[in-house]
Amino acid sequence: MVKITGLREINEVLRSLPRGTGKAALTRFGKKRLEPMRDAAKAKAPKDSGELADSIIISTRQGSPGQRKRRFQDKAAVEVYMGPSKDQHGHAVPQEFGSINNPPAGYMRGAWDGHSDALLTNLAEDLGAEVNATAARHRRKLARNAR
Repeated sequence: MVKITGLREINEVLRSLPRGTGKAALTRFGKKRLEPMRDAAKAKAPKDSGELADSIIISTRQGSPGQRKRRFQDKAAVEVYMGPSKDQHGHAVPQEFGSINNPPAGYMRGAWDGHSDALLTNLAEDLGAEVNATAARHRRKLARNAR
């Protein structure tokens, strides 16, 4: 079990920033934090043609437009996903879990198992540093525009 503390202070700093600036900081942080897991999933993916490994991406979009519309009703919410892109999704699930003709590969589960602790460890400290850097950039921008 992982306990994360310090998120209340980070949330207060985020509230002081414009919504777009805060969302951009959270998106950058989420994508950066998922890169090692993406790389591990690519390395563990079956290499039949290489297309599955190449399709593993980090993105803020997932699902149909209707699903995204419902998910983003909270305008300040940020969601970052890692996994096979839509063009390979039909092949990705049987590769991960297996089928009648194929044994399971477990490339995504293996990536999660190997990197979930690192993903969550020091989350608040690293996110706090990213948000503080964003706040400092925002203050510098405001100071430049005030001249």
